[in-house]
Amino acid sequence: MHFFPVVSSAVLLSLTGCTEVPGAASNLVATAAAASAAKTRPAVHAGSWYAADGADVRALLAANAAAPRADDAPIVALIGPHAGVRFSGAVAAKAYALFLRQRVARIFLIGPSHHLAFDGLALPAADLTAYATPFGNLPIDTEAVARLRGVPGFAGPASAHDAEHSLEMHAIFAALAAPGAKLVPLVAGRLGSAARVATLGAELSKLFKPGDVLLFSSDFTHYGPGYGYVPFSTQVPDRLLRLLHAARDLILRRDLGGFDKHVADTGDTICGHEPIRLALSVLPKDSVGAAVAEDSSGRMLEDYESSVSYLSLVFRRPGGLADRTPTTAERAATLAQGPQVLDAAGQKLALGVARRTLQAYLTDHKTLTDVELEIPTTGVWRDSTAVFVTLQKDGELRGCIGHIAPVEPLWQDIRDNAIAAATEDSRFPPVSAAELPHLELEVSVLTPPRAIPGADAFVVGRHGIILQARGGRAVFLPQVAPEQGWDRNTTLEHLSRKAGLPANAWQDAAARFEVFEAQVFSEN
Repeated sequence: MHFFPVVSSAVLLSLTGCTEVPGAASNLVATAAAASAAKTRPAVHAGSWYAADGADVRALLAANAAAPRADDAPIVALIGPHAGVRFSGAVAAKAYALFLRQRVARIFLIGPSHHLAFDGLALPAADLTAYATPFGNLPIDTEAVARLRGVPGFAGPASAHDAEHSLEMHAIFAALAAPGAKLVPLVAGRLGSAARVATLGAELSKLFKPGDVLLFSSDFTHYGPGYGYVPFSTQVPDRLLRLLHAARDLILRRDLGGFDKHVADTGDTICGHEPIRLALSVLPKDSVGAAVAEDSSGRMLEDYESSVSYLSLVFRRPGGLADRTPTTAERAATLAQGPQVLDAAGQKLALGVARRTLQAYLTDHKTLTDVELEIPTTGVWRDSTAVFVTLQKDGELRGCIGHIAPVEPLWQDIRDNAIAAATEDSRFPPVSAAELPHLELEVSVLTPPRAIPGADAFVVGRHGIILQARGGRAVFLPQVAPEQGWDRNTTLEHLSRKAGLPANAWQDAAARFEVFEAQVFSEN
């Protein structure tokens, strides 16, 4: 049996209806959520370019997942499309599914600017720490970004990231295909001469190390009056394919001069021309490229009056074997089960943090530090992440407190909420040290809440849900509805009652919904 959360800065889980803790605690949630939003680039195109919950991305990756081969060499770079998932998603997924065979530590993601004209490359804002996706945040490698700040050629406007889809459409695939990887996002403006491109590439190469992957975002030929490119009007499908293959072959040969000449001579409308130029200057010398997939919107719609071509290429470093930890089976589980912020070792550490925290606090009233808890100095442990800690004794709730919005680093949220669950859950007396051997600990790591257009977008069993209606507010974790055997309407009726409202309050036109996902694991 599971238990239901209410919304506050520290949230209690209860079988009965609860309300927000008033006053400062309630204000803290709003403040923390605003601070988190200020430092995380939102998933701007969720619900339009791709499903709000990312279900289409997850399905495409799962459909293309394959077992590793003995000769799989590590992928060091990918060039892939960035149109809406309906159009280029399958082409992108075929390439990203290959990452399910290897571990990726860090991603350099470079895409063209569609909204601002500028010279050079644009870094994210100094206080931006993550890119949001339906599958959880992709943390930014702020140290790497800081090293590039001030380097000539990396002074483009940070605002170029705000609405840019060329990066977001890759971030959603990367979040699933390479969980745990850090991101170095760059928006490309005009890069200038081949010599300048080489200089920029050399700066990136200084940071590139084993386990890193370069992702370059580009759609290919944009044909039709709407794109101002109609160089031919007969045999359009064949001629578009020839244009695509001409560009493809030059890229695979790593021929920057030939690629520039192709664009100049044909006027080929390759929107990621500049990122591809950078790719050709920074690809590891020993990498070998191969085409993975191609398609066009003209073929899909059977209408070539307007068409965009899509292509995925990968570059491997021969002679090496990809680090296949986590395994393909574990990645397949990621696609099926939802967000996997922590792998098996990470889950063990998280539960150990909660257990050791309670032991020290309840026996000696000591709050352990990150050093004492042996927390890694980098990675997801240092990212702001929302966590619930649940204590059960003999199968019954003994305490549960957590945050809905990210407030503090993952390790600290586990520690602090473990203490709060044992000592601050007002429904129970404080847990004693003598009870520790009889407690089972559970940790739920939450993705950031995001708005959905209506109740129909709420997926039972996948989503936790927050309802706001008639001045009331209530929350259920994702596991609540399936454990209670509820369908969507029944869940929303219980949620309405939990907010202190009539059962049908969720149907109000003014009702607002947010959803999130959770990775849940316990000592059992």
